[in-house]
Amino acid sequence: MKSLPLGIVLIILAWLPAGNLAAKEAPQVVVMLSSDNPQVAGMALHMAWGMKRMANAEVTVILGAGSLQFALKEGDSPMFPPKKKNMRAVMQDVLDQGSKVYICSMCAFAQNIKQEQLLEGITIETGGVIMPLLADPKIKVLSF
Repeated sequence: MKSLPLGIVLIILAWLPAGNLAAKEAPQVVVMLSSDNPQVAGMALHMAWGMKRMANAEVTVILGAGSLQFALKEGDSPMFPPKKKNMRAVMQDVLDQGSKVYICSMCAFAQNIKQEQLLEGITIETGGVIMPLLADPKIKVLSF
């Protein structure tokens, strides 16, 4: 079998779309959650979990308003029946797979929630961390 001369190989490579040769970048997704309803919050967290697991997305969950209750180490944790788990366990699933979970600092302040009250891996963050994620046109933002 004859091999192609190097010049022809380089010309063919130059004509190929760059995307075919480069490693595909993982999609980035932000899930904004403010609902205190366990069905809504459970769906949002399950979607975050699924996007990380099934699409290998880089997922960040941002909690605000009523959803902060789902990030607490202690206290009541309502059930999310579709997964047969309480919301604390659903949140832990999201954390265990490597997704980032942030809490809006203004919401934490308004509800007197401190870092030590949160599940390990969840951090209270300011607008300096959160706003660039929301403003980046390459990042998909889902709001619940």
